[in-house]
Amino acid sequence: MIGTILLILLGVILVALLAALLLPVSVHLNYENGTLRIDASCARKRIAVYPGANTGKTKKTKSSKKKTSTDAEKKPKVKPNWEQIRYSLDVLPGVLIQALSRTARRICITPLKVHLLVAGSDPADTAVLYGKLQGVLAVALPALHRAVRIKDQDIQLFPDFSQERMDCIADLGVRLRILDVVIVAVGVVGGLIKWRTGFGICCNHWVTSYFCRVRRIKFLSLFRIVS
Repeated sequence: MIGTILLILLGVILVALLAALLLPVSVHLNYENGTLRIDASCARKRIAVYPGANTGKTKKTKSSKKKTSTDAEKKPKVKPNWEQIRYSLDVLPGVLIQALSRTARRICITPLKVHLLVAGSDPADTAVLYGKLQGVLAVALPALHRAVRIKDQDIQLFPDFSQERMDCIADLGVRLRILDVVIVAVGVVGGLIKWRTGFGICCNHWVTSYFCRVRRIKFLSLFRIVS
């Protein structure tokens, strides 16, 4: 009798878990004028992921604490070098495409709007980065279309040799199931661990050139497999 009850409870839990994994979820990301906003909706309930409802209160408490702290405690931000940026452009799109290809086109991206201002302190580096980004888009976008469904796409790059800071306007919406989130997360986490290891190695120029060539070969072979 007890065993039958436990089996029934286990079956109910499994059915509830399966139903939860199949629930549709939509995430909307908007970035403009340095302000990021992320909203999520599930089962007709919309939630502000970032910034949250208590952001204003937390900012006040944090600002009061920062005023009491000394300037010596502030750590300088470490900016990535050009080799690290190029390495990331070689590796990260492949990680994302490989993770998305496991969902069998159940993910829908709408809209996909990105306007990126490419700039930098050195015009030569700006031109190299602009060409690199164009190359990544030419390879990654067709593979992304084969991995997911995309509607309302508008991606544009604008080089500006007179500015020193890059700027971006992005509007991105994703519709998927919780099960797809788990599948993509598992694939992305493993790829990010490998990327982080190589990102630290990129401090050495000789190691960077060899490591990036190897990753670029694997990156292009991945898109041949996906296509």
